[in-house]
Amino acid sequence: MGAVLHQAVTLQFKATNNQAEYEALIAGLNFALSMTVKRIQVFSDSLLVVNQVNQTFETKDEVLKKYLRLAKSLISMFEDFSLTHVPREENQVADRLAKEGLPDLRRTQVFDRPSFECTEVSSEERSPCWMDKILDYLRNGAQPDDGREARKLKLICAKYTLINGELYRRSYAKPLTKCLRLEEASKVMEAVHRGECGTHARGRSLVMRILRQGFFWPNIHKDAQVFVEKCPQCQYYADMQRQPAGYLKPINSSWPFAIWGLDFLGPMPTAMRGYKWILVAVDYFTKWIEAKPLTQPTAQNVENFLWANIVCRYGIPMVIITDNGTPFANQRIHDFCGKHQINLKYASVWHPHTNGQAEAANKNILNILKKRLDGARARWPEELPGALWAYNTAPSEVTQESPFSLSFGMEAVIPVELEHLSPRVEAAANFEPEALQAWMEQNDDSRRIDLDLLEQKRELAALKRLEHKRRVERYYNRKVNPRTFDQGDLVLKRRLLAGSNLGVPKLEPNWEGPYIVREVAGPNAYYLMTSEGIQIPRSWSGDDLKKFYA
Repeated sequence: MGAVLHQAVTLQFKATNNQAEYEALIAGLNFALSMTVKRIQVFSDSLLVVNQVNQTFETKDEVLKKYLRLAKSLISMFEDFSLTHVPREENQVADRLAKEGLPDLRRTQVFDRPSFECTEVSSEERSPCWMDKILDYLRNGAQPDDGREARKLKLICAKYTLINGELYRRSYAKPLTKCLRLEEASKVMEAVHRGECGTHARGRSLVMRILRQGFFWPNIHKDAQVFVEKCPQCQYYADMQRQPAGYLKPINSSWPFAIWGLDFLGPMPTAMRGYKWILVAVDYFTKWIEAKPLTQPTAQNVENFLWANIVCRYGIPMVIITDNGTPFANQRIHDFCGKHQINLKYASVWHPHTNGQAEAANKNILNILKKRLDGARARWPEELPGALWAYNTAPSEVTQESPFSLSFGMEAVIPVELEHLSPRVEAAANFEPEALQAWMEQNDDSRRIDLDLLEQKRELAALKRLEHKRRVERYYNRKVNPRTFDQGDLVLKRRLLAGSNLGVPKLEPNWEGPYIVREVAGPNAYYLMTSEGIQIPRSWSGDDLKKFYA
């Protein structure tokens, strides 16, 4: 084995983690080239840098594009090159070097600006500045040979003047504003935006402050917008987005009891036997609700409920939709659904609209219970069966059919029919035994006809519900501000505090990250990972993400 050489780089300028990883890669490549290395294997724990260099991820950030171009130009100088991702725990020497340094370290480089700027200095010095033609005209009277261009230059130069060799522009904000080169303009924007007197002003407000301070350059408004867009503090402390990012996609069920939504309702007031929770299941087609009081929201209770209250009563469903709670998102429920070939789907984190049917069922059951308890809140387990029966036998405003009717083809007999003798109860009660037998046979025939017509009733109900969903969809989609993300994009995630619906405390950022979009899970749903390649569990809604500009 050959000698082990250590090299460290100190960055004396602001850089993101990804930019620092590129600086380390570029410094290592330059170090290898200085020793005339021809073949090289590079190992990095930055998944983003590895995938961008290997062209697995698309590079959209402008700064990282410059780093990538420089890295590729250095890579082309080697006869053989490979870049491999390794977990951080397998990259201990480099990790320890970055954190602590080594006592025998001899080579330490200090960078006061990004590497790609060093390679661009000479070209920038040779490249023309927007002020050059104006200065040349005002100092020497130099004009283009083309007559039209010469007249155009004269009109432009009429707005400018020279004072002590410096170029000034006549403006409306101030009598004269000093003209800046692009590198000077960046420093002025930095000072005005987040300097000692900076207020992190945005867009037009930042432009007004710069002009009133007496500075000018072309495209000042566009440059200010780009600068503010990339300001880390402005991104982390930005207001929460209220408009949804994706269009509403209703979930439609083709037949009864094929798709169920599950959710926990609670904690409720502690009742007899220690009941504090209600496990609620709703069928997406008929809106039939099953519910059971529980002492604890555990995976064992969920599995028992699915078997006894769903599978054994209504058959094996095709899909079950739940939130990301621990009682649902665990190996036990995965194994149960896998054993019975049930497609288990999870709503995006902090996005209950995906499981909207279960949320609506919770709301309906809770409203019925509150009005039946009359202050005796601990009696809710005794009232729960009656609340379920009341809901399941009540006709829907959308379909004009009750869940009971869509499930069994007829309306249930309820107590009021027995008390006041509804027509069907009165007819059955007044027959003599012989006539009653004939009526029962006739009723059986009618019942068979009802069952034959049940499919038509369900189709009609499905059409009415579909039309209702389309109206809701049109209304919802009017409020959408479309925001989509691609694989490899850098994003910030809304901060979610466990057990709190009140948002983050004052003086703390509303957003955290940045994260990398690992995979597009579906419409407006994404899987994330950190820049070190650590996968963030479960999918996240686009409503809770925003683009990060490095």
